[in-house]
Amino acid sequence: MERNQKAEKVDLRVVKTKKAIRKAFTELISRKPLEEITVSDVAAEAMINRKTFYAHYASVYGIIAEIEDEVVASFQLLLEQKRFRDILENPYDLFRGLLQIINNDMDLYGRLLTVSGTSSLVHKIIQMLRRQVCEAYQDEVPVDPQVLDIVVHFILSGLLAVFAEWYNSDQSQSIEKISERLSLLCIDGMNGIIRAQQAGGV
Repeated sequence: MERNQKAEKVDLRVVKTKKAIRKAFTELISRKPLEEITVSDVAAEAMINRKTFYAHYASVYGIIAEIEDEVVASFQLLLEQKRFRDILENPYDLFRGLLQIINNDMDLYGRLLTVSGTSSLVHKIIQMLRRQVCEAYQDEVPVDPQVLDIVVHFILSGLLAVFAEWYNSDQSQSIEKISERLSLLCIDGMNGIIRAQQAGGV
């Protein structure tokens, strides 16, 4: 077997193992508080030994850190591709990108948002995304940075709350349609803030 083929085989094995670990973690947080989940729990759920787990993660919180990094990196890439003015003109385009990030691992993100014991993780993700949005658009949005921060925090928290409720419902409404409506609501609200700031209010 050639070196490239061997490397590819190893890479696929790593991907498969990490996927099993992530799936095991997702299952566990639906049954017990985050702080009670141990490496042994995850290893047993994933049907691997502890040594194999430690070959990929230093601890259970290493899985969480990876999830956080993935969400922030995906969101950062999305923001880099959008000008705020473009978002105001076509808000659903940004929401479609956010939806794609969630859809990449709907089961994981859905459970993180709705299972008790993960609120600190969700809070941390919100704070990181909030910082990313404010840094990306503070020079483009004609409002006070503190006002922008409040608005962004409100929007992100609201979006995740609506998504969590949808995830726990019968999902009779499509998430795409909900996202489309929310995008208009959020952007119209932002436009209102901008107009008020320009008029000397808020």
